[in-house]
Amino acid sequence: MPEPVMGTEEDVILNRVVALILDEIIAVVCALVVGGVIGGLLGSSGLAILLALAIIFGYHVVLEGLYGQTVGKRLLGIVVVTQHGDPCSMGASVVRNALRIIDAFFHYAVGLVVMLINDDRQRIGDIAANTVVVRAK
Repeated sequence: MPEPVMGTEEDVILNRVVALILDEIIAVVCALVVGGVIGGLLGSSGLAILLALAIIFGYHVVLEGLYGQTVGKRLLGIVVVTQHGDPCSMGASVVRNALRIIDAFFHYAVGLVVMLINDDRQRIGDIAANTVVVRAK
């Protein structure tokens, strides 16, 4: 995992937004390809939709839980860590990403507003998981 630069939470808001856009594009493309192929092979659109949703959720959870970064975060030089600077655990990643559904209301306006009024620039998922997003060395 890249070394975090603690105290840079306020400096990464724009990077977080751009990383999210990149990550959603990557996750949705992967979900459509894999879900479409599997769903097509099995003739089940319901299975394709469930698989696509699992891929989108899993993309964020697995990459942040293992490496502290998704592809978008890596490209933008940011990393998810605990509030003490320790690596993000798989459990914390599950919590922060499960609450993404609330942060995503109104095209992520809820998450952005919460970040802007929070001293550590945390969205709801970060607050619940005790994580922050900071610059990576």
